[in-house]
Amino acid sequence: MAATAIQDVRDVLAAYPELAEAAVLTHVQEPVGQVGVAYVVPSSPGLDLAALHRYLRERLPGSAVPAAVVVVDAIPVDSEGTPEAQALPAPDLRGLLPYRAPETPRQEVLCAVFAEVLGRTRCGIDDNFFIMGGESIDAMVIAGRVGPEFGLEISMNELFDAPTVAELDQLLDRLSSGG
Repeated sequence: MAATAIQDVRDVLAAYPELAEAAVLTHVQEPVGQVGVAYVVPSSPGLDLAALHRYLRERLPGSAVPAAVVVVDAIPVDSEGTPEAQALPAPDLRGLLPYRAPETPRQEVLCAVFAEVLGRTRCGIDDNFFIMGGESIDAMVIAGRVGPEFGLEISMNELFDAPTVAELDQLLDRLSSGG
C-alpha cells in the first residue's frame, strides 16, 4: 500500500465521527503480499464495524480499503508520534489465505476472469477483488466480461458489493431469477 493511499485512508478514518483515533499500517501477508490494516480507537462503546467497513468502501478506491480493521483501546506512538507497530495486536488476516476452488462451471469462469484481469495465477471463490488489488477499471473490465458471458448486465457498483467470486455467483443467481 503506497504512502499516498495510507494517507487517504487516514483522512477518511479521521472524518468518521465514531472514531477518536486511527492509524493505518501495512502488513505482509503471503500469498497476497502487502495489505493495509486500520487500527481504530472508538470515541464511545459500541462501534459498528460493519458500518465502518461500508463507509470505507464507499469513500476509498477498492485497493485502498484496509484488509482488516482492528479495534484497540489506544494507539501507542514513539517519540516522533509514529504508531508503534510492534506494540499493536497482530491483525486477523486468516481470511486472506485459504484457497477454495470453484465448485461449479460458472464459478470456474468467474475465477478465471478475476485471475486474468487482476494478473493472478489463480483465484479462489473467497478471494476478495479489493484485497487482490482490484481497482475501478478492473471492476469495469470484469463486469463487462462477466455480464455478457452469462447473458446478464452487472454494474461496477454491483461488483463492489459482491467482491468475491462466491458473492458474485450469488448475485448472478439473484439477477438471473429476476430478484
